[in-house]
Amino acid sequence: MTNRRVPVRERLFRQKTMYESPSMQSTMSSTILEIQLMSVPELITAAKLGDTNAYAEVVVRYQDRLYGAMRHHVGCPILAEDIVQDAFVRAYIHLGSFRQESEFYTWLYRIALNARRSYTEKQRRWVPIESATESDRRHGRQIEESPSAAIERSESCEQVRQAMKRLDDSFQEVLVLREFEGHDYQKIAEILKICVGTVRSRLSRARSQLRRELSAYEQSIN
Repeated sequence: MTNRRVPVRERLFRQKTMYESPSMQSTMSSTILEIQLMSVPELITAAKLGDTNAYAEVVVRYQDRLYGAMRHHVGCPILAEDIVQDAFVRAYIHLGSFRQESEFYTWLYRIALNARRSYTEKQRRWVPIESATESDRRHGRQIEESPSAAIERSESCEQVRQAMKRLDDSFQEVLVLREFEGHDYQKIAEILKICVGTVRSRLSRARSQLRRELSAYEQSIN
């Protein structure tokens, strides 16, 4: 019998009683319809009062987006799932410290990045960034292209993978946030807790290093 990987939400709330603090315990619970009509700030407020159904809805709204981001960072789908689960659990434990001065996803993303750093320090063998083909297959989309185009694109993706592996974590982070998730400099600065000027300089250095790594990789295989 094969083991089924349990969805993040289900795994999280199996552990709820282990992580829940007394201040978050409450008999209050919203109905499904009420929850679906809530905004994220309203869900967070309810979750802080102990409404686990509200937090479950937060998980539903953000888990795919966060998984996609972490998948770009670490490459391995299983590792990405573990990081996402860890991030949601940590966020739940420390929900009382979230002051809602920024978007919840920004705060959650920072937690996920910290979890990712802990994981990748131990598992450097994982390759960052999935190819477009892998992403499409994971989402069940059909891809139509010629064999020669597929080979060329596959080789190009492999070059990027190998080059990204050699970048510092800080460079990988700004590249993923900018190039793969499309965040502007202000949002990247907010997520990483650095100034916009640092984002610009770090991104410039990351792109330069990536170009050098790509060039070196191409020379090594020629």
